[in-house]
Amino acid sequence: MINSENFKNSGAFVKHLEERINAELKFAEKLCGFHKENAGAWQELIQKADKLVADAAAAGNLDQISSAVDEAEKMLAPIAKFAKNYSIYCVGHAHIDMNWMWPWQDTVATTIDSFSTVIKLMKEFPEFKFSQSQASVYAIVEKYNPELLAQIAKRVKEGRWEVTASHWVEGDKNLSGDESLCRHLLYTRRYMKKLFNLKPEDVEIDWAPDTFGHASTMPSYLVKGGVKYVYLHRPGELGPKRPLAFWWKAPDGAKVLVRNDSAQGYNGAVNPGIIDPLCNFFTETGLPYVMFVYGVGDHGGGPTRRDIMRAIDMDSWPIFPNVKFSTSREFFKRLEKDASWLPILECELNFELAGCYTTQTLIKKCNRFSENRINDAENVAALLSKISGFKYDAAEFEECWRDTLFSQFHDILPGSGVHDTRTYTHGLFQKTMASVLSEKTKALRQFASKIDTTFAGFPEEPELPAGHIPAAMGAGVGFLATQLQVTHAEQSVGYGPRPFLIFNTQACERNEIAEVTVWDNTSGRSHAEFAKLPFSVVAPDKTVIKPQLLTSGGYWGHNYAKFAFPVEIPGNGYAVYTIVEKETDKKLENKVWQLGKRHTCFYSRVERQSEGLENEFTRMEINMTTGGIMKLIDKRSGRSLIDSENSSLLEYGVERPHGMTAWIVEHTGGYENPQVISIERTIEGPYINAVKVRMKIHESDFNMIYEMRADDPKVYIRISGTWFQRGTPETGIPVLRFAVPFTMQNIKARYEVPFGAIDRECNKGEEVPALQWAQVTGDAGKEKEGCLLLNDSKYGFSLEGNKLAVTLIRSSYDPDILPEIGNHEINLALMPFEGDLKIADAVNKGRNFNHPLLITGTDVHKGPRPAVSEIVSVKSSAVTLSAVKKAENDGAMILRFYNTLSGRTEVSVAFNSKFLGKVKKAVETDIIERPLENSSVKVSGDTAKFAIAGKSIATIAVYF
Repeated sequence: MINSENFKNSGAFVKHLEERINAELKFAEKLCGFHKENAGAWQELIQKADKLVADAAAAGNLDQISSAVDEAEKMLAPIAKFAKNYSIYCVGHAHIDMNWMWPWQDTVATTIDSFSTVIKLMKEFPEFKFSQSQASVYAIVEKYNPELLAQIAKRVKEGRWEVTASHWVEGDKNLSGDESLCRHLLYTRRYMKKLFNLKPEDVEIDWAPDTFGHASTMPSYLVKGGVKYVYLHRPGELGPKRPLAFWWKAPDGAKVLVRNDSAQGYNGAVNPGIIDPLCNFFTETGLPYVMFVYGVGDHGGGPTRRDIMRAIDMDSWPIFPNVKFSTSREFFKRLEKDASWLPILECELNFELAGCYTTQTLIKKCNRFSENRINDAENVAALLSKISGFKYDAAEFEECWRDTLFSQFHDILPGSGVHDTRTYTHGLFQKTMASVLSEKTKALRQFASKIDTTFAGFPEEPELPAGHIPAAMGAGVGFLATQLQVTHAEQSVGYGPRPFLIFNTQACERNEIAEVTVWDNTSGRSHAEFAKLPFSVVAPDKTVIKPQLLTSGGYWGHNYAKFAFPVEIPGNGYAVYTIVEKETDKKLENKVWQLGKRHTCFYSRVERQSEGLENEFTRMEINMTTGGIMKLIDKRSGRSLIDSENSSLLEYGVERPHGMTAWIVEHTGGYENPQVISIERTIEGPYINAVKVRMKIHESDFNMIYEMRADDPKVYIRISGTWFQRGTPETGIPVLRFAVPFTMQNIKARYEVPFGAIDRECNKGEEVPALQWAQVTGDAGKEKEGCLLLNDSKYGFSLEGNKLAVTLIRSSYDPDILPEIGNHEINLALMPFEGDLKIADAVNKGRNFNHPLLITGTDVHKGPRPAVSEIVSVKSSAVTLSAVKKAENDGAMILRFYNTLSGRTEVSVAFNSKFLGKVKKAVETDIIERPLENSSVKVSGDTAKFAIAGKSIATIAVYF
């Protein structure tokens, strides 16, 4: 072979000849291995050609070298015809990370500069093709450079610019919720149709090379959204070996064809080394072609002029594969024809970069709250648009979803961005919350105006001078908006009966403790005096309930009292409960109580006593030294799930210093308990009791509040405080986690994933992803006992032995040096259960925990609607109703379901015709709301019935 070191002064010509003949000889050697029947004869030719070129190179004559290369290629001609049976599909691409290591304006500039370069290259090289993913980048061009978008559209129509955007961004596939994943497809499909007139069948790929792992259920929603192929680079290490090409099968049987580019990557450069992925692919699959993705990436850039010219040149080399400019679609269509025998993987493609389940907690909280609050707002708006004529603002909801989907990019939601990444995401979140809270408030108040709220009587005008009438109308403006709830501003006249509309967006009936706020502005009356008035609650059936006073206070010129009382709210329905200023002779029956004794002298206390909480289902005893749960007893079985003398639940540790701290989890050098400052009762009453533990974690101050409620087996845990622990390369990464040491043996863990749940064997403390809940089940003697751990904003869990942990805060230090300093509020709950817990039940508990009842005040008035009613009733113990929205293209109501069982399940959905009107028809659609030819939906009266395959997803369009 030629050694260019002998020609230091001969310039690029000899280097090119060296590169060419060496690559051809290398490929010829590879072909000998692929075609062993010809290997003997070919090896002889290769040796002769090699010697011919080497002798010419030794002579040092450039013309002689050039002639020798020509002669060598002719000598190798018998191999050439075999070489050209192999092909490399060169797919040009610009991997553009959304706001990764830079702010939004940089993302915009990078996108426009990259695409401008591509358009120029297309003018110069007619054979050049380019493929680009992510609807977000096309939205950037539409907004900031529409002239460029017109040029892109022209190339799309020519077939030279391949749109590979089936999703809004190349997003995370573990932490994104199920409805978010559906909306990626829905809104991207619609947007690509608008911009380029592309049908879903024109974009059949999920382009996700840099996504950090993939949940096992992904093929289910992809297939139902018109996706057949997946291109990825990070398939995880857990389970079976990942082939270079394989079929990926979901639990419901849906399959997608995967090209696993983990060995090569998605930011390739065109050079003779591109034969390596081809040869590797052929060795594993026997297929004589491969897709090679090239172009400068991460910060955009895309294919260079040099890439294109080298590809054209190498394609002309006779002892070399065909090097063709291609689209990913061309490659996958060919692969699909040859793929019937490829291996089938039925597993999650995890785990990748497990630190990303826990870093940048603010971003993760924004994601969870955005997903759930938009979902609630759409549910309310869709139902009430039929009931009360509320205007369903589809464009506003789509904008909210777009911002949320953007923030699910694989460097944003996982928390591997910089400070600007976080602040931009938080800004989008605040904008989204303003929209959804406004939509919910408008819809609920309009609906409340249609309900007859007179069942508790009318307000009587006090016979007082005008200046002394306690008219609190308008008090409490914005109250609870910061907590992301519908505001509890006073909507009544401010005295007399005060009705509250309580709306349930979930399919199951909810018997819970509701909390409402009553306002007062009586001159000269304090909030404490106001709270002592004899308030009662009147239920829709006129049952009188005595409420529990939780707190009272002042708020911007008005006083308030906050009350709690039990409510029964139908699934996908509502009820009105009214607060009245009347004494009731009903005695309060304590259904939850404190374990500690109250001293008869109000300023004294019983020394060294234990604290804890108990109701008819659960008993919880607090360790007075550590502040953790010492005993957690399931009173139905009589078994203790926690029995520990040193458990603190909150554990502080420090990971060893290492690189890529946002992405990678290292070993932790042991955990320590926080220092307990005080333990005190904060709420005592018949419906809610609470105990607060004040703690210090080095420089950080935290409160952990335990709460138990009447008729509820859960222990609620609210953790709040200010975190000052900073990670550094010298000291490591501070970590705060909530860890529960259970008494059960042989514990197995189950975790919620999009569209269902997965059982994992991991039991060595590995950090694994989950959504709204994780559960453990184990042996308690001869019986089974378990516990459900609910959360409102966390994603990283671990199981080690019998200890289940969820990571709360993790102070990584790169690329964001201070991602966690500041205030944190986290809500968790522990729910003991006997035996096993059905996945559907766990899902419902998780959804209820993350979708609180919606409460708004109203006034007393007559109206056509009753004080309580169910609107939509779902009859199935295994199927989850995950979304209610209005159809994008017509007036239908869209309902999305998924089946938690492995077997086919019948579902019956009844619609209240008095509210929604008569059901005219119902059809099953795909995720992008196109009717299916084989829809199984049957309508009988006001009921739609259909069957849903095991572990599958169903979308139903109902017309009234």
